[in-house]
Amino acid sequence: MADTKNGRKKQADDENRRGDEVPDSLPECHRRGCTKRATFVVLERYQEETGHGAVEAEAVLCQEHTDEESPTNLDSSYADYVFRVEPLQEPQDMETA
Repeated sequence: MADTKNGRKKQADDENRRGDEVPDSLPECHRRGCTKRATFVVLERYQEETGHGAVEAEAVLCQEHTDEESPTNLDSSYADYVFRVEPLQEPQDMETA
């Protein structure tokens, strides 16, 4: 898409439409049997056992299960190893101004 005024407007309009598609509520916790709302996403990137690439494990979890998380694949860590916990974005109607 060309970098013109109309092109930028179309990109902004497309982004607004995507933003309108945000679900009404947060997803459920990924842990089996837990029906609480997920509030965090936990990501761990580590080296595959064969050494031929990276593996990314990601889960959305409630507060309680996020508290229990810790790195589990440190023996497969490498230069781009990641263990990250980030809050999920709340739906727009739940945000406080």
